Amino acid sequence: MKTFIRTFILLMALGFSVKAMTQGTSLTIFSEKGENFTVFVNGDQKNSTPGDHVKIEGLHGPTIKLRIAFTDVSIREIEKTIFNSPSGELFYVVRHGKKNDYILEKTSSDYIHTQEAVKETPSSTSTQKEGKQTNVKSASTAKKTGGGCDNPMSEPDFQASTIAISNAPFDGLKLTQAKKMVESHCLYSRQIVEVMYILSYDASRLSLAKAAYKHCYDPENYNEVKDVLSSTKSKDDLDRYIESVK
Repeated sequence: MKTFIRTFILLMALGFSVKAMTQGTSLTIFSEKGENFTVFVNGDQKNSTPGDHVKIEGLHGPTIKLRIAFTDVSIREIEKTIFNSPSGELFYVVRHGKKNDYILEKTSSDYIHTQEAVKETPSSTSTQKEGKQTNVKSASTAKKTGGGCDNPMSEPDFQASTIAISNAPFDGLKLTQAKKMVESHCLYSRQIVEVMYILSYDASRLSLAKAAYKHCYDPENYNEVKDVLSSTKSKDDLDRYIESVK
């Protein structure tokens, strides 16, 4: 009976994977401050009219090469290679970086919808300021409740590391390299999520999620990491680990 159940689950997972591969991934890119831009995927222009919110359907392949060109020519273009998502949906935000340039960061659908609502509200400016203040407080709380680091890894260094990890020939070696990276750097939850998607097995992802927790800048967002795990058992195991180290 157990063998039948396992076989059934594997067939269902395979069916969902085939469906995702057939339909392709959807990619939503949102400009935090409303800058209009045009998106190029693997050299092909995807939106004919520049906008501050672009959604692209039917993307395939393990990686997606992006180029974002702004209507304001004084803003430097963004070029970035991202990893495809098994979930079939990707969400990214364009925002100011530390050096006054623009960066592309992975985010969630909840963030996108919240920001859309903020833009439609007359008091959007004050709401955004309150949001930034809340984020600052959250970061401060994170350091007190298990963050353990206060200098997140830069995006260029992070992307270079993830490409090296993804080029490892098998899952065990990818996990070993990923653990070395997370244990020697400070990472955002969203960055840990991106590394976990490189790994093929739930056991490997769970092992990385545990190793990365003490090196996470924003552990209050660690539910994003837990959501990558496919089994309830793995999620419960991660919850118990986090409680044990708090």
